Amino acid sequence: MRNFTSQYKQILTPEIRVGRSSIVPGNIYRISGYKDTSPPIKIGFKTSYVFVIGEVNGKLHCLLLNHILPENFISLLNKLRNKSKPIQADQALSELLQIFPRDGRKLFEGYIKSNPKIYSPALDNYRTYITSNIQTIWEIRFEEGILQKIFKEGNTASTRRNEIKKEINEKDG
Repeated sequence: MRNFTSQYKQILTPEIRVGRSSIVPGNIYRISGYKDTSPPIKIGFKTSYVFVIGEVNGKLHCLLLNHILPENFISLLNKLRNKSKPIQADQALSELLQIFPRDGRKLFEGYIKSNPKIYSPALDNYRTYITSNIQTIWEIRFEEGILQKIFKEGNTASTRRNEIKKEINEKDG
């Protein structure tokens, strides 16, 4: 099974430690401590980056991102994007996506289940976590500019032209 953890680590920063009650569907989290696993603390390539689809009866339903090619996941995020919400600094990913019921069924049925690049038995990436067993969890907050790149916003031809001119002037200056 391919592991894309190192590629995700380049864009999934910074992290903010959160409590279990603060977990929101539509966000990305790093689960580094979970009871009933061996070892209970996951680091390096073993750490779990998850996209929370929904929560039902104390169980989180998630996609394990470690097995999904980042480009494919970014493509999914672009389909889920609510463009009426502007991107701001230090913003939760869920605030930029369409609103789905907390149980995640509509999100899963409408966007994930039918996409073999995101969800399939070969990827082995659908996970459920018992919320009370999560010991340490970190919410991913993106560095400024990363979300603009992911959602391809602020990247018009005139913007690129101005940025190129600015860079040329800085190098000549």
